[in-house]
Amino acid sequence: MSWAHIRSGAWLKGSIRLWLFDLGCVSFLGVALLGLVMVLGLPLILPADAQRKVDTLVLLMNMSIGSICIAIGWQMNRLAATEWACIVPQYRLNVMLQAAALLLLMLSVVCGFFIAYDAFDKITESLISLLLGLSFLYFSLARKNAFHFSFFLYISLPMLPYIEQILPQGANIVLVLLNLALMLLVSKKMLGLTWNNKARSVYLNGLEMGWIWLPSPRSMALLNRIERSLHPANYFIGPVFSMLLLLMPLTTLLLAGIGHYYAVEIPVLVFLVQFNCILCGMLHWSRIQRWRAVESLFVLPGFDGKQGMINAFMQAQYRLLAILVVSMMITASIVSLLDQSINLSVWLHMVLTTLFACAATLGLGSMCRNSIQISGLIFLIGLLSGWSSVGMSSAEQTQVWDLVAWDLLFLLLSIASLWRAKQCLWREDLLSR
Repeated sequence: MSWAHIRSGAWLKGSIRLWLFDLGCVSFLGVALLGLVMVLGLPLILPADAQRKVDTLVLLMNMSIGSICIAIGWQMNRLAATEWACIVPQYRLNVMLQAAALLLLMLSVVCGFFIAYDAFDKITESLISLLLGLSFLYFSLARKNAFHFSFFLYISLPMLPYIEQILPQGANIVLVLLNLALMLLVSKKMLGLTWNNKARSVYLNGLEMGWIWLPSPRSMALLNRIERSLHPANYFIGPVFSMLLLLMPLTTLLLAGIGHYYAVEIPVLVFLVQFNCILCGMLHWSRIQRWRAVESLFVLPGFDGKQGMINAFMQAQYRLLAILVVSMMITASIVSLLDQSINLSVWLHMVLTTLFACAATLGLGSMCRNSIQISGLIFLIGLLSGWSSVGMSSAEQTQVWDLVAWDLLFLLLSIASLWRAKQCLWREDLLSR
């Protein structure tokens, strides 16, 4: 590595085209950028409750950290899949320097945030988020298939405050040392990166399956029935969609049982709301990533022209919404038997939140036509999951009927978005009427 090359700034050439014109990369960068924009804008509109304001901003900062790590992992995977990268002078080095600069810029913004808000008591959450992001980056460099688990970085965000509570005093020093050690390991892996024949298959799987790998479920009759009922909405994401529909409530019940046995408070219903919203977002993420597959869907038998295909897609979304709501009703009822703090109002709040949040995600997702818009939708999912936690984080865990009233208002808005989605889906797309 030449310091003269670094000082010259030549390594920045092509960075805009590389990072902002790649569909997969810009999707994650868009989430990170929206998180930073909201960190700057939310203090102007949030109520005067300083503690809640800081908690919300820390969540957004952690989401940005995870998104940056995933974007870097995506570029490293793409670099490993590029056969001609080794014959272009300094191409690999430039990409790695750009990735390092992006991560350092993100960390500088995070440090500035904690200094500006004097919120160093919350720095543990960001250190854990960085540890998870760097760990993901290291394992995705070591094993290309590990990139499929990028999905779980976003899921882990609501768990960070609970992880912080169980850590002993002085854990920040250990976390800093672990992050520095991981940075050294990641840099070593990046410098030794070579062409890998598995990287291309990971890239294609990312476009077609939403970057998640699960065993083939085609041999299960129940999953086949779910797949048929959700066609053509699940056409772009594949059979993994039906598998997640069943795994999410089962995992929620398992965590609820573990929390009840060990007397640990785990907001399992909040996690389930977030899982459901992310799953609805993935439905349209995969649709946008596989935009060329629209024509192959259109030529399948069973559709009466383009409008018939749109109607079938929307009806499948309605069926999906019904499945998610019924699943939440059953799961929340079982969890309430283990957690006495979940009364009728909290139960109704979680069910209505699932209904309007998933409806809004499906409606707005149908309106999305590019990666920037779908990144904004994923960011909205983070805010929706924050709303679902309001009822569960009440200090007295009593009645939350005032939140239920807001849920009903939000439900009207989400229904309006679903109605509007029918007019926007595949509007002026490759298909002609």
